[in-house]
Amino acid sequence: MKKRACRRSVRRKGAILSLMVLLTLLLAMTSLALAHLGQQSRLRTIRNTAAMTARLAADGGIERVLYLMNQSLEAGTWTSDSVPVLFDSERLPACKGEYTVTFSGDVDAGYQIVSTGICGSQSKTIRVLVGLTSPFSDDFAVLTKGQLTMKNKSKIGGYNSADPGDTDVHASIGTLSTAAGSIDLKLKTDVDGDVYVGPGGNPPTVIKMKNRQSVAGELFTMPAPYYLPTIRGPGFLASKAAISGNTVELDTNDSGKYTGISINNNGKLEIDGDLVLHITGDVELKNGAKLDIKNGSTLKLYVDGNIDAGNSAGINTASRIASDVRIYGTGTNQTFSLKNSSDLYGCIYAPEALMALDNGGNAKGSFITKGFELKNDGDVYYDKALRDVSLTDEGIRFSVLRWEEL
Repeated sequence: MKKRACRRSVRRKGAILSLMVLLTLLLAMTSLALAHLGQQSRLRTIRNTAAMTARLAADGGIERVLYLMNQSLEAGTWTSDSVPVLFDSERLPACKGEYTVTFSGDVDAGYQIVSTGICGSQSKTIRVLVGLTSPFSDDFAVLTKGQLTMKNKSKIGGYNSADPGDTDVHASIGTLSTAAGSIDLKLKTDVDGDVYVGPGGNPPTVIKMKNRQSVAGELFTMPAPYYLPTIRGPGFLASKAAISGNTVELDTNDSGKYTGISINNNGKLEIDGDLVLHITGDVELKNGAKLDIKNGSTLKLYVDGNIDAGNSAGINTASRIASDVRIYGTGTNQTFSLKNSSDLYGCIYAPEALMALDNGGNAKGSFITKGFELKNDGDVYYDKALRDVSLTDEGIRFSVLRWEEL
């Protein structure tokens, strides 16, 4: 009996010892697995951090080149033969990432810029197409900083003066404001395009409309603040007296700075040639007065004061090309009141002006103002040809037109 009890005791001790050994092995294996998992997690974190740094470096290369290109553009030193700076290898400040940048293309076709960011063993490559843009090239028939009102039976649409056969033209309206009711679409209005509200705005709150069917496109919130450049007068030194009278004819040699424009009832101001005017005061076209831009002529009009067109007065562009007439508001607290008796072809950039287009007025081009009121039966059509931008246009800048990660 004693021997059997002893053998049972030995077997129990052996089983306990085996169990302890097994548990020890399991714990050791678990520890090794956890250590390996932790090591792999740490390595993944390092790789992910390096990949994000490489991506940031690639973005940084694009931003750096764009900054230098626009800096040269603003300084007036950029030409059609200019070439962006080539970066062999640039390191991001306070960061292990670095980037290289290459490019191809020209100012007419656009520049293709390729930026490769590197951090450790990770690399990311981004390719963008960069081209010239202007305030008038973004498909906005009307864009305001504040209130935009379309009254009964008014319409927004698009056309292409460079290709009359192009009938599928996108046009948009928008406001940079986020205040409730900043866009007010009255009864039977028609927007053949999209409607934008300022960054952070809620479209159903910002846009007040009687019927959702008034807008053929979508309602969007701008993803980022919209760039509105500051445009100043052309820098003429001497100021001349006001342009006034019944019939006045101006040509290219008459370009300059004047204190105002005042054309009498049923009078006419004729533009023959490429004319640049800086008006430090007001522009007044009295009842029936016309500002006529002859065929083959262009007008750039910088206005510090207000523009007031009386009944049946207006601007006539013989070429019917919107880009031939460009009006820039260069003052503060301005008002532009137009009562065109015929279609208005032109572009207006006046981010500090309140503009009103009177009943039945038709405007074709692009209009960027502080506020805009399109009265009953008025129409505004965006001209797709304004997408073509040249180095002589105002407010231009290089912008990313297309982006892709390779």
